[in-house]
Amino acid sequence: MSACTTVAVDLAKKVFQVAGEDALGQVKFEDRIKSREAFQVFLHKLPERVTVLVETGPGAQAWARLLQIQGNPVRILPAQLVAKHRCGPKNDHNDAFAILRAGRDSTISAVPVKSPAALAMQALHRARQGYIRRRTAVGNQMRGLLLEHGVALAQGEMAISQLVPRILADVTQPLPDLLRELIAELLGEWSQLGERVNVLTGRLETAAKESEIARRLMTVRGVGPIIATALLAKQTEPERFANARQFAAYFGLVPNQHSSGDKIRLGKMCKHGDAYLRSLAIQGAHAVLRQIRSDSQQPDDQRLQRWISRLGRKEAAVRLANRNLRILWVLLQNDQTYRRWPGNGPEVAMSH
Repeated sequence: MSACTTVAVDLAKKVFQVAGEDALGQVKFEDRIKSREAFQVFLHKLPERVTVLVETGPGAQAWARLLQIQGNPVRILPAQLVAKHRCGPKNDHNDAFAILRAGRDSTISAVPVKSPAALAMQALHRARQGYIRRRTAVGNQMRGLLLEHGVALAQGEMAISQLVPRILADVTQPLPDLLRELIAELLGEWSQLGERVNVLTGRLETAAKESEIARRLMTVRGVGPIIATALLAKQTEPERFANARQFAAYFGLVPNQHSSGDKIRLGKMCKHGDAYLRSLAIQGAHAVLRQIRSDSQQPDDQRLQRWISRLGRKEAAVRLANRNLRILWVLLQNDQTYRRWPGNGPEVAMSH
């Protein structure tokens, strides 16, 4: 280890594959550590000059914070990009060397090391999104089971919350008793999941009100407490992006490219980066577009109306989400708020 300047670790729950290289990229050390306690002792013995490389995954943030506390530089590399540097079959040995090779790739940006508060906020978002997915699945299951017996439900929560209890209470509906009992149980589960979603939404709204940065972010139309807290939990470090355009592209809100030579071919949205935050940004943009009045004289509204007429509502929402992320990049780097000027003045302004 005395000759090593960089150490790559393939993390797991109890087994850790370690490989180290010197400043010239020559592998000088390799080991397999078979307990968490032994791995922690190994990390404490590392010289402060040694950079540690890990890939994203369970436990990466906790080990990265430990290394930062003891003074070691640490980089968390995206797992999907590390996989492109793997040679041979997937195993711990090859994964550790893939991390070393990915660490030499200057085009790979490290994932920020998050604070415990940011990870707790991220956990709220993940739990909430999990409840939403399960609730949607239960609702679709009820629709499918009822449709098999000739009962068709419209899309939306209102159809389930209002029509399903009426259908269960209607004795004229051709539903077997076993199915009525099952649908009643599924409806109860669906309602409970909705209550859990509301509880977590309330916690995120409270956290957004208590955060000065989140309150400033929410001055942008289409950005509410869910998007603001999700962006803060991600800790994207906007200063590492050269401009707002790169920040928006980081979330995949740009066209995919299949270009060669003088031919520029732009395809559909590339969908790179954080799918959760990207979907939230597009949902917020759709909410803005639904509220636009056709007779509005506001410059912002007129621009959005032009986008809708020329591109369609979905593409206009993606364009608005991209624009909002560019504005958020500016707000994250200063103490300004976003303000729209009415009338014939400038369309937007940043104010203190």
